[in-house]
Amino acid sequence: MSKVRLLAPWVGEEDRSAIYHCVSRIVGREFLLGRDEKEQFVKYMRLYEHFCGVRVLSYCIMSNHFHILVEVPPVCDQQLSDDALLERLELLYSKEYIGIVRGHLQSLSAIESDEARLAHQKIREKFTRRMWDLGLFMKTLKQRFSSWYNKQHGRRGTLWEARYKSTLVENGYAARTMSAYIDLNPLRAGMVKDPKDYRWCSYAEAVAGGQLARNGIMRVLSKLDSDTAFDGWAGAKDISHYDWRSVAGRYRLIIFEDGASFGESAANAQRTKKQRRGISEKDLIREQERGGKLSIAEVARCKSRYFVDGAVLGSREWVNKVIEGIKGDYLREDRKMNSSKPTGKLKKSGLWSLRRLVEDG
Repeated sequence: MSKVRLLAPWVGEEDRSAIYHCVSRIVGREFLLGRDEKEQFVKYMRLYEHFCGVRVLSYCIMSNHFHILVEVPPVCDQQLSDDALLERLELLYSKEYIGIVRGHLQSLSAIESDEARLAHQKIREKFTRRMWDLGLFMKTLKQRFSSWYNKQHGRRGTLWEARYKSTLVENGYAARTMSAYIDLNPLRAGMVKDPKDYRWCSYAEAVAGGQLARNGIMRVLSKLDSDTAFDGWAGAKDISHYDWRSVAGRYRLIIFEDGASFGESAANAQRTKKQRRGISEKDLIREQERGGKLSIAEVARCKSRYFVDGAVLGSREWVNKVIEGIKGDYLREDRKMNSSKPTGKLKKSGLWSLRRLVEDG
C-alpha cells in the first residue's frame, strides 16, 4: 500500500510556495545510470521544471538514485498569459498542435460571452492542471525518463523502485543544509574529491556557469521568505539583488563545513561496512582561508569540462559516429584555432569541445 504524500498544510489555503526534498531509486538499486543516462535525466528535469512551473533548487543524479530539492509555488494559472502557456507547451507538443491550440484561444478571446470565456478557460485548464504540482512533476519526469531508458536499452518494465520519497523542508537554514547534503552525495560516495568536479549536481552546474543552477542556489541562500507567488522557473525577482559572485564562496564553505569528516574516529570508521567519505581538515582550512573562492584557473577548468562533456548528447556509439563523421580539415582548423588566442565566443567553445571528445573517447 502506497504512503500518502505529506504536502505543506498551507497548500490551497495560502499564497505560499513549499520546498520538498525528493528521492527515488532504481529498482533493485542497480547502478543503471551512466553518463548518457544522467545527461538525459537532467535534460528532462529542466524541461519539466519549466513546463510544470516549479523551481529546482539543487539536485544530484547518482548511478542508482537521484535527489531533487524542488520549490513548488502556489497555483498561479491566472498569472500565466496565453502566450506564456503556449511557450511552455512548445516544450512537449508539435508546432502543428500548438498552432491549433493558439487558434482556439485567440478566437475564443475575441468573443465576448460567458460561453466563450468558459470554453477558453477549459482549454487552459487542460494544461495548467498539470502545473504547480509536486506529484505530477515527479510522475511525469520519471515516466518520461523510464520510457526513454527502456527504448534505449531494449528494456521493458518498471525502472524505479516504488514511489519517490519526499520530505517537506523549511525555507532558510534547513533548505540550505539539505542543498549542501545533496551536492555532497558524489563526494560521500567516493566518486570525486570535490563536488564541483561531479557534472551531474547543481553545484557543478552552477560553477560551470549554469544560470538555472545558480538561481536555485541563490534562492536557497536568500533570507527572503517564499510567500510571494512567482511564475515558475524564471521567477527570480526575490533574488534580484543577489549575484553568483557574492554567494559562490559562501555556498562552497557551507558544503565544505557540512562535509567535514575528520571528526569521525578511526575505530568508528572501521566498524562501518561502507565508509562515507568527507572533507579533510586540511581541505576545509584551505577553503576557509580563501573564503571559498575558486581561482580563475579552477573555474575555467570546470567550465571547459562541463561544456566538453555535454557538447554532443547521445549514446557513446552515436556520439562516436558523429565525431568520426567530422572531416579532418574541420578538426585541423580547430587545432589551429586553439593554438592561438581565441578572438570570439564561438571560437572558444563549440569546435574545441568536439576535438576533446575524440581524445576522451
